[in-house]
Amino acid sequence: MRLPRTMTLPEIEARLAAAGVDSPSFDALELVARFEGISRAAARIGGDFTSPALRAAVERRCRREPLAYILGEWDFMGYSFHLSPDTLIPRSDTELLCSLLIRELPTGGRFADLCTGSGCIAIAALLKRKDAAGVGVELYPRTLKVARENAMLHGVEQRLELLQGDVCTTDLPGTFDWIVSNPPYVTAQEMQTLSPEVQKEPACALTDGGDGLHFYRSIFSRMPRFLRPGGTLAVEIGWQQGDAVCAIARAAGLEPVVIQDLEGRDRVVRTQI
Repeated sequence: MRLPRTMTLPEIEARLAAAGVDSPSFDALELVARFEGISRAAARIGGDFTSPALRAAVERRCRREPLAYILGEWDFMGYSFHLSPDTLIPRSDTELLCSLLIRELPTGGRFADLCTGSGCIAIAALLKRKDAAGVGVELYPRTLKVARENAMLHGVEQRLELLQGDVCTTDLPGTFDWIVSNPPYVTAQEMQTLSPEVQKEPACALTDGGDGLHFYRSIFSRMPRFLRPGGTLAVEIGWQQGDAVCAIARAAGLEPVVIQDLEGRDRVVRTQI
């Protein structure tokens, strides 16, 4: 789609809306502010915007490329994280799991973050808990590279060990007070119903290609041996997966508890050794 060389903010909003973007006003404002190099307040005042970079960014968004990838960063727990198409975009849903880790990790505690992706959970926890140390495990090298960039960006690289490995087979280095994970849990069937933006995120970070429970089976069977006495294992789940994930935990000899998010949906399953 070819755009005019000069556009106003309302014209950009209209273009995004016509392309099916869910939040055209928000996205247009973010794009103008970023690619015109002005504040959001200045962008709202209006005017004719002429930056070729802005025009290219609007074209990308009209093709339903995620805003986070166009901006190259996204917020999580009040911090900004670098992203690439090799990383899952952080969601506010995951802040519940991260908040539990921050609040309940023992003083001087050590945690592991499985399927760490951009590193947002581990890094945000370390920024909030200056006394803690963590390990992040990620299968894909290009994704792990982004996590390392984020660790250095936020100055926690000395407290976060990042390892390439498969959480279904890799042993963890030592023992931990907490082990957390936001694994791929979207079912193969559900993948077909996702928005065009989500379809552009890495499928391997979203789905196991089956019933969405593969990683939970592995995590609950393998990871308790890496927990210290009294340690906690907690995972994010899909809002309809509470019963199924609890059944997997019980089959592994654990006593699970479901924690709901602010909208009353099942969001985290946790167990304690």
